[in-house]
Amino acid sequence: MKMPSPARKPKKPPHGTTHSHIYGRLRSALMNGDFLPAQRLVVRDLAERFNTSPMPVREALRRLVSEEALIDHPNRGVLIPEATVEVISDLVRVRCSIEGSAAEWAATTITTDEIAEAEAINARMQAIVSHPDERQDYLALNRQFHFLIYRASRSPVLLPIIERLWLRAGPWLNIMRLGATLGLGLDHHAEILDALHKGDGQKARRAIVADISDAADIMLRAASRGSMDLNGKPPPQDRKRR
Repeated sequence: MKMPSPARKPKKPPHGTTHSHIYGRLRSALMNGDFLPAQRLVVRDLAERFNTSPMPVREALRRLVSEEALIDHPNRGVLIPEATVEVISDLVRVRCSIEGSAAEWAATTITTDEIAEAEAINARMQAIVSHPDERQDYLALNRQFHFLIYRASRSPVLLPIIERLWLRAGPWLNIMRLGATLGLGLDHHAEILDALHKGDGQKARRAIVADISDAADIMLRAASRGSMDLNGKPPPQDRKRR
């Protein structure tokens, strides 16, 4: 009688595949505001978080440093850029121009199915305002809402530019997850959706600009305090391990 072959162990993904996966997850975490301005990124902690070895984490961090989403400090290691008034003001000015254009273009090209999806995402955000214990998902949903609209602009050139801007802006958005700020900006989302229904590009642009600008005002007030991070708490002390 022929004995059954032993079960084969699943093959590990190629090294490049692991690196791309970790890079994508870290990139999403940055855009979703899962890290804080000036926070130090510890390789070992990230490897544990993403259930991987340190090597793909180091490669992902190097790639994000080259994209200027992170800073490689000679003494402190890899850091999230600080949230200064000057940097926030400059980034907001650029975001209003580029993301406003994307929304304006999307108003004439977005489909009814895409609008319905955007409305569903916005409804989930509104539900979180009533159940703040679920606030961890709020910023991820906010990014889904915005990028659904930006993809609807049908501009493959514009989208990577916006993604790079959000890599810088994401950590600052943490402040929009607090009890006092949770839900601010949803009125602008309603204006955006109304503009998209009507195909009104100019109104869509104005609503996106207002959404970005109102959030920026809160961030700028927090950044002007200097010694406080965007969670309203003293910055965490650096850990020595890396």
